[in-house]
Amino acid sequence: MSLDTSSVPELSGQQRRCNLLLMLYTPVSKVQLETISRINGVDHPITRQDIAEVASEIQRFHQLEIQGNPDEGYQIQGSTLNQRLCLLHWLRRALRCSPEFVAQHFGPQLQQAISLDSQQMCALEQCITQCEQRLNRHFERRDRQFLQHYLCYCAIDNQHRHHPDFDQIQHEWLQCKPEQPAADELHQTLSQLFNQPMAACENDFLTLMLVMMKNHSYTRRDSAEDRRLMAAIEHMVERFQQASGMNFSSKAELISQLFAHLAPAIERCRFSIGIDNLLLEEITRKYPRLMRTTQQALVPFEREYDIRFSREETGLVAISFGAWLMQENALQEKQVLLLTQHNPQLEEDVEYQLRELTLLPLSIKCLPLADYLHSGAPPGISLVISPYAAEDQARSPSIMYLELPLTHQQRKVLRALLEGP
Repeated sequence: MSLDTSSVPELSGQQRRCNLLLMLYTPVSKVQLETISRINGVDHPITRQDIAEVASEIQRFHQLEIQGNPDEGYQIQGSTLNQRLCLLHWLRRALRCSPEFVAQHFGPQLQQAISLDSQQMCALEQCITQCEQRLNRHFERRDRQFLQHYLCYCAIDNQHRHHPDFDQIQHEWLQCKPEQPAADELHQTLSQLFNQPMAACENDFLTLMLVMMKNHSYTRRDSAEDRRLMAAIEHMVERFQQASGMNFSSKAELISQLFAHLAPAIERCRFSIGIDNLLLEEITRKYPRLMRTTQQALVPFEREYDIRFSREETGLVAISFGAWLMQENALQEKQVLLLTQHNPQLEEDVEYQLRELTLLPLSIKCLPLADYLHSGAPPGISLVISPYAAEDQARSPSIMYLELPLTHQQRKVLRALLEGP
């Protein structure tokens, strides 16, 4: 089957990469470099770079590889489950940023591969409506478009006997989902629609698909599963407050935000789906106590769900806590000046100790001691710290001299200064 290679307007990098990924999911054995370049309207070097970037992302998040070369073509390799979950994410992304490619290239090729006529397309749309009603959930226009294409892909996989494998824990987890009855009904309807019995494991996957599509927000009318999650989050927030010595006055709003994040995070953890956290290294370096306190607060939560969050997931929860702490205290970053004098390791240790003292954000600037004694502190500095003894000649703010290790009293005084107005 050939791909349409008609010219296209100039595309963004995100559009090109979405198109590329979807090409790799079309029912062809391998996709040629020339085909990708023509459809995306770019030369070969840019296409090779796009392939490298897509390959890096799907390897990090879905444990998949793009195998091949410019002469023989490219294809995706990895488990069926990971391939399905990867397409679920990328197809939804493509419908946002490259809907024309989905409508004009990807969708028609799937329909052609499964010989879906107009009457069957109408039946598929009705099937989606019935699923929506069964779930008591509203599907947005893009949700419906996604399901039309994605269910065709799953049916093609089923015809070729490419089925997702679930371990016993995953199977039992999905069987308890409130989406399971709707998935069971959808499973039966698709078997009739495509004139091909869907394998039993496809029932579990349809449940997972419906779970992954859900927008998570809590109301008291929700399922026992959501009430369980809400109770676990409330316990986690209480544990965070106890460990940090700080309280949230608008706790309900924080819990609601954490609910929206942690509900899909549990699924990502359960099914080994990665997530990006560009701020992780900064959070780990600048807010070690916040990160550690979050990890402590998450321990009972992880035990409740028999999972272990990645550093990326933990970091995102820490960001939520940190943002609410700043909001609760109506604070900007405390401006601290750290004086230096040719001992980088000592200065780094002092900075780390300062950041360990508080969960609130600190802006720590460095300045040579001699420069401070000559010109004083830059504007806005509220606290000057030095690991070197020096006379500051009554400059304001005056130097606070620290010698490691800090005493208990020093830690207490410093924390009060760092968290004070």
